[in-house]
Amino acid sequence: MRGKYSFWIKVLSCLVAVLAVTSFLIPDAGRGEVWLFGDSHWLSGICGVLFIIATAFSLMAINTKSVNNVFNPSITSIFFLLIVLLNPSAVYFSPVHPAVLLFVWGQYSFITDRKFLSMFLLSLSALLWPPLLCVLPMVLVISIFGAADIPRVTVKSLGGLVIPFLYLLCYRFMVTNDVKHFIDGYLHSATQFSPSFTSVGIPSLFMVACIAWISLHAVSYMFARLYNNSIITEHILKMEFMCLVLGSAVFVLFRGDGSEPVNMVVALPVAMILSHYFTANINTAAARIELILLCCAVSVSRLSYFI
Repeated sequence: MRGKYSFWIKVLSCLVAVLAVTSFLIPDAGRGEVWLFGDSHWLSGICGVLFIIATAFSLMAINTKSVNNVFNPSITSIFFLLIVLLNPSAVYFSPVHPAVLLFVWGQYSFITDRKFLSMFLLSLSALLWPPLLCVLPMVLVISIFGAADIPRVTVKSLGGLVIPFLYLLCYRFMVTNDVKHFIDGYLHSATQFSPSFTSVGIPSLFMVACIAWISLHAVSYMFARLYNNSIITEHILKMEFMCLVLGSAVFVLFRGDGSEPVNMVVALPVAMILSHYFTANINTAAARIELILLCCAVSVSRLSYFI
């Protein structure tokens, strides 16, 4: 089985390696002319890379443990790394990195029906990166109304959601006594929309269009065969589609100047959906053409930073 994936895994792995190396050669948008190998930000680069690797390995481990028959773990992780590294700023540490790692394990807890732990981890991720607060109400609603025992699940989900916020507010009240200031600052960060795309060049737009087209094809394939899968796979695919919609909205609303790797939020569901699509269709002509188109679009986009 692995033989039919090995060629494309090698090709995509080489492309990911090139993106990783060249990301360090591009000055970060939010730091001006500052380089990784300078005195100030080498630690930020190391931390950012470590969190990206940890998230990729988490995806691989979760895929291997749960539904390896329809999601190839290697393909999932490679697509995640590819989409993350499309933004050169992703190699520098930001609050998005630990938030996304917590979000991955929150999703896994949701799938395995550990609703308290799931909402607890998702709540922590929103504390680290406030824009994810917009996602929590929808996840909470799905968590409650998709359950057989609604009262019990409601208490567990609300408990997991509220406890991190209550603990932090109590800490701020007792130690720093600045609860109101903290709440105002947090809500400001959670609603500070900055949908700026004026600085996006044609190569990057072409790359985004290619990824969007392939993702739409993968989503249509997913829905066409949704009910032919096992119950847990169907549940995962529905959840990933919901995360894709919510993550795309977060990406559009909070992208800003590209200094924060907001694309990491979208990379999670896109990687899972593309893994599902290409795991089943890697030998078809259409899938191979799409992979070639994706590799070309990514290469042109990254070359545009140096030309």
